[in-house]
Amino acid sequence: MSSPSSCRRQQHRFQHQRSRTNEYASATNGNTNSHSRDDTKQHPVAEKRFVQKQRRLGQNSNVFASVTSSSSSSSKTKGENKKQKSRTHASDGTTNTNNKKRAIPLSIWESRKGSNFKLQYALDGNKLRLLSPEEARDLSSNKNGAFSFDPLHLGRKKRAFLRQIDNIRDSFFPQKTSVTSDYWDYAKYRFTQRIASSCMTVLATQQMLAAIGLGASRSIPAAAALNWVLKDGLGRLGKLSVATNFGRSFDSDVKRLRFSSSLVYTGAVFIETITPFFPKHFLAIATVANVGKSIGITTGNVVRPPIQKTFALEENLGEIAAKTSAQQVLADNIGLALGVSVMKFQTKFVSLALQRAVPLALFPILASIDLVSIHKQLKSVQLRTVNKERAEIIAEAFVREKKLATQLQVAEKERLLFPARLDASALPLRVTSLGNACSTLDALASAFKDDVHRPYVLSYEPYVQKKRTVLSGIFMRDRKPLKYKGRALLALSHRATSKDVLQGILQVAHIRNLPFRKDLNEKEAYDWAVSESSRRAKADVNAFHNQIVSNGWQANLILLSSNERMPYFLDEKEIRSLLKLAHK
Repeated sequence: MSSPSSCRRQQHRFQHQRSRTNEYASATNGNTNSHSRDDTKQHPVAEKRFVQKQRRLGQNSNVFASVTSSSSSSSKTKGENKKQKSRTHASDGTTNTNNKKRAIPLSIWESRKGSNFKLQYALDGNKLRLLSPEEARDLSSNKNGAFSFDPLHLGRKKRAFLRQIDNIRDSFFPQKTSVTSDYWDYAKYRFTQRIASSCMTVLATQQMLAAIGLGASRSIPAAAALNWVLKDGLGRLGKLSVATNFGRSFDSDVKRLRFSSSLVYTGAVFIETITPFFPKHFLAIATVANVGKSIGITTGNVVRPPIQKTFALEENLGEIAAKTSAQQVLADNIGLALGVSVMKFQTKFVSLALQRAVPLALFPILASIDLVSIHKQLKSVQLRTVNKERAEIIAEAFVREKKLATQLQVAEKERLLFPARLDASALPLRVTSLGNACSTLDALASAFKDDVHRPYVLSYEPYVQKKRTVLSGIFMRDRKPLKYKGRALLALSHRATSKDVLQGILQVAHIRNLPFRKDLNEKEAYDWAVSESSRRAKADVNAFHNQIVSNGWQANLILLSSNERMPYFLDEKEIRSLLKLAHK
């Protein structure tokens, strides 16, 4: 097949020859009438050649027309085919793209380990896949139900940054759904407290090292090694005393012991801070300080698990402990950096004579931050367990307002250093032994006259005003009269259940709110108060116990300290004989 360029040249040559033929034909036709016969006769050979040439030119023109038409049609067909293919490919690409980008969200979510958000499933074609958080966010703003999302629109760096932020959050904090709401205030204040405590410890250690060098009579390395070993060895005695003497108090009075231990630890750090001012007595001062620090650290480590247990909603105590340790390491390093910065500052800008006074001047600020933070930290914890103090607060609100105090209200009323003062004329309750509750035979007979099998014995010393003495009149002339608030004494039997303990505490709350009767003498008023409060407590104990359980309190066991766990055992025959003897 000839190429299009050769066909164009052949067409041009054909048109030129045809124009010459037309000129010759017009000249011949002009002389046809006069010379037709003569020309035919004179020129038969020329006419024959002309006819043959016309036939050849006609055949070439037909071939050229067929070639040009076929080439043009083929080129058109190829162009149309290319356009059609490009349209087909474009439509296929659009369809594929739409198939890849379009998905249908499903009402199925999944929560991954270590993640603080839920991932949603979507149907992508025939496959089930998870949506990324960005896809889900774009999907929520789409009204059509399907979405078209480009995951690269955020930018690779921004997506990596957000992923790192999420990983850091998951490394230091548990999932929000796995802990209670009071955990976050606890973690916030504890982080601040650890920073202040770490900085304070660094400065105290610097003071002790300075004291070793100032008070050493021999070479500094030998004195430092000997004094440091001795003070650590003697300081472990404090840890031993705490571990052996407190026992169940760690469970019953968690908050009070934790705050008391922080006070002891802060006092020990203060003793370390003043060590350079008494370098010759380094060993004695450092030993006392180390004993106090050992008591504080041991108590803090022991009471931490009961506090962390209250935050767990999914039996994830190990996770909470691990995250708390990670937060502590970060806070301690920040405090260490601050302490080192202070040391460098005083080395460069403070004279040598005043360098020992810089940590002492900063101690009140750091100690205040430490104690205030730990106070708020413990106040934010809403314990679900019931001890004597929390049971008294709950019972007092039940008797006065006929409704239970919430866990937040109980946490606010709890005292961290001294027992709660429920009322100006309240009877402070003490769970004690039977000998203290009934110190005389008459008191014992009065306690068991109605029921020998009673689960507890309650007695009280009423609110009275103390008499003034000569010394009190001299030194307290302008003050209010001395008052004795009295006390309530509760002795528990070995048969007493948690419900019986709650009934005894509820009876004390009723005694506090009984009206004063002027028509009765002292003994009659005492007997009436005990009997009337007992009757009211028996009537209310079932509703009281049910409301405590329904409000989320763990009332299956009332937490009592070792000194409060002194149950009594008795022989019925002997008690009955004692009662007969008392009546005689």
